[in-house]
Amino acid sequence: MFATPPRQKNRKIEPGSPSSEAMRAYRIDLNDGPFRISATTFGDGPPAMLLHGWGGSANDMLPLARAFAGAGWRSVVFDMPGHGRSPQRESSLVEFLRAMRLVAGALGTPEIIVGHSFGGAAAVFGITELLLPVRAAVLVAPAPGPSYYVDQFVRAVGLPAARTNGMVRQLVERVGRPMESLDALVAARAAAVPALIVHDPRDREVSFEFAKQMQEAWRGSRLMPAPSLGHKRILRDATMIDAAVDFVRSVTRGG
Repeated sequence: MFATPPRQKNRKIEPGSPSSEAMRAYRIDLNDGPFRISATTFGDGPPAMLLHGWGGSANDMLPLARAFAGAGWRSVVFDMPGHGRSPQRESSLVEFLRAMRLVAGALGTPEIIVGHSFGGAAAVFGITELLLPVRAAVLVAPAPGPSYYVDQFVRAVGLPAARTNGMVRQLVERVGRPMESLDALVAARAAAVPALIVHDPRDREVSFEFAKQMQEAWRGSRLMPAPSLGHKRILRDATMIDAAVDFVRSVTRGG
């Protein structure tokens, strides 16, 4: 179950207003052998890569993508493997990183990276492992990595230790890496670019405690509490979007 994320209903990304180039959507299909990703770009300028979370889709990131496009970036959104309109069924953080590498190679390395929830963990590894040369990062309600979801499931169903260990072994065999190597809180210690972390202190899906730990681990990061916005509605909040754009603008363009 941990390799097959729930899918949102597929929705076509609308092109936006024809009179506004920043809002016009351009779809680009990318392939690496059987590995396929459909990306959509908005605007013109340095690339901004926006990453949705587990069980989400590129549509989740559209409000932020259009805001960054309007501010002078070329926003790039895409459905991760196993999500949205992606043809694959399974996914993992490793597949997220493979998709990010493919998109960056085809559409240009991003100047900024924005990640929501599990996409926040992917953004950390994009910086520290893929070595994407970003100048600023925004993490919205970031999750620490796959171990968090395993722990949540084990506690929810009361899975005994023997079965838990077997499940983890199967996940490790499928992904090809130990779970501890995919801990974004550990990886964040190696991140050196300015970052803004935005999180609702009462988020019911991913604890605010992880945002605090991320801020402590990531040198040069700042934590912005966003009360009463939940885990998904936060992506559509105008105040949060403005804060994200203003932060990135101040870092990359001096204000």
